Amino acid sequence: MKGVVVRFPPRLVLAASALCMVAASSGTALVMSGKADVAPVPVPEITSVSPEVQSPAPSEQVGSTGPAITGAQIAALALAPARDRAAALIEEQVRAEAERASDEGDDSDDERWDELRDKIREACDDGRLRGPICRS
Repeated sequence: MKGVVVRFPPRLVLAASALCMVAASSGTALVMSGKADVAPVPVPEITSVSPEVQSPAPSEQVGSTGPAITGAQIAALALAPARDRAAALIEEQVRAEAERASDEGDDSDDERWDELRDKIREACDDGRLRGPICRS
């Protein structure tokens, strides 16, 4: 058995929502108490102020205690940690590559030549390769 689907027109839903809101706000307004037991807060009186008080006193200029800092100095200070980190990363990478090259340089070259010789011997034995290279 299929469920029954009831569709309400949008205007009807909107009108019902508005009616519920009015009823809820009216009920809240009727439930609220009429008088508050809190004493009123006194408000200070505003009187006219003499012109002498209104104008701010002239400020004294503070003398500089050292040379002015330039934008280039601020940029150099801000970029110093990034430059140091980049230099450390580059140095670490160069060191790793140098170690890798020294490790692979001796052993890997010999191994590659040995492999190549073995492959050439096999090719000569199988007849896939002929010529003076097979005589040595």
